[in-house]
Amino acid sequence: MISVIDTFEDFKTCFQDNLDATIKEKIKIWEDCYISNFPELERKCKEDYESNGYDWRKVAESIVFNRTKNDFNKMIQAHNNILKILDKINSKVEYIFNIDVDMNIVLYCGLCNSAGSVHSYNGKRTIFYGIDKIAELNWHTIDKLEPLLSHELCHVLHFELRGEDDLPQDIEKNNYNEGIWYLYEEGFAQFFQYKLLGKSVDSRGSQWLQKCRENKEQLKSLYLTALYDKEKGTKYFFGDWFQVLGISDTGYYLGAEFINVLSNKYNMKDMARLQFETIRKESMEFLGE
Repeated sequence: MISVIDTFEDFKTCFQDNLDATIKEKIKIWEDCYISNFPELERKCKEDYESNGYDWRKVAESIVFNRTKNDFNKMIQAHNNILKILDKINSKVEYIFNIDVDMNIVLYCGLCNSAGSVHSYNGKRTIFYGIDKIAELNWHTIDKLEPLLSHELCHVLHFELRGEDDLPQDIEKNNYNEGIWYLYEEGFAQFFQYKLLGKSVDSRGSQWLQKCRENKEQLKSLYLTALYDKEKGTKYFFGDWFQVLGISDTGYYLGAEFINVLSNKYNMKDMARLQFETIRKESMEFLGE
């Protein structure tokens, strides 16, 4: 069963008459009127920055609440469109994956943490859709949101089939192993996102796909090199704030291409449960080592 925890109406109520408040006033409204009603969500939003060495309040002042007024109508559109899409997508999930999952979907406005991510909430595996980040990226339309929602759902379905959400516990966490895992994990979600939608479309647009295709072999070579980079690893291949060859999020494209190759060798359920050593060997072959 999929349970939707919709906090956006609370955010909307708190801010609709306060869009001209100062940035510091908006942060106080966000804390006192809205996010404090959801303590676990508040902790996750703040720790997302603090665990990486950032001051969440400085982030809030510089890149979040200076956008609230201009992005407010886009947030409302995003919220409405997400609810429409979720109504349609559940039957497709059952048809393609033949799996029934017990999960949450949280709709929220945080600190522009992420457009979509998968964590736990109230003890359940949960997809978080950050409506403020979606508005910032201009992904508030149906055609942009469908790939995003499908991608995150495919993550959850992969984790359900696999029985784990992260790099296997017996595998050392280093840039090399994590880079291989991200290629596989994000690739699985990206590849089956296309299957769920019945077409190769992405929130980043058709030009993004075309640029990635044109640079595929060079991107593979650069990803292989990045695996052995002990400082940065493959992080520049994931996240809209990084670019490789002038293209953001190239790791998602490479991952989908990797899973496409694997789909010729394994069925969907076996592919979802591959041992890490098999993933490593297959990825090295794909990347050209």
